[in-house]
Amino acid sequence: MTSLDQTPWPARLSSFALAALAAASVVYWGLRWSEPVSAPRADGDWTSQSPIDTGRVAQLLGASAAPAGDDEAAPAANPAGRYKLIGVIAQGRRSGLGSALIAIDSAPAKPYKVGDKLSDELVLQSVSKRGAALGPSLQAPANVTLEVPPLAGIKP
Repeated sequence: MTSLDQTPWPARLSSFALAALAAASVVYWGLRWSEPVSAPRADGDWTSQSPIDTGRVAQLLGASAAPAGDDEAAPAANPAGRYKLIGVIAQGRRSGLGSALIAIDSAPAKPYKVGDKLSDELVLQSVSKRGAALGPSLQAPANVTLEVPPLAGIKP
């Protein structure tokens, strides 16, 4: 009777190599999943956001493409009655930054960024979730506060 004289070492070494590779993979992915999520690695400040293109947003919301500096109407006695807030884009929570789509008198709505002049007397001071504040300058108290009208057919 003849017996095969083979050593078990090649099978043992390959099994050990595969087990070591599997263990290394488990350790690698375990460390990757346990590390905290990092911020984007941009050269600038990652908290700053790109400015909002109010003209493009206004066109998407249905406003005319006229530039924001074409106001020719004379000031009225009640300035709040002249302005109608159509929509807002608030940039960040409680930052006051963003854009507003405002119609003046019966003219089509135009986009305004915070700091833009609506007329000779009023500037868009800040934008909130459903409103906008207007005043003589950015630092002065607000003279006019506008609210977005509620949508028809939707009950709160």
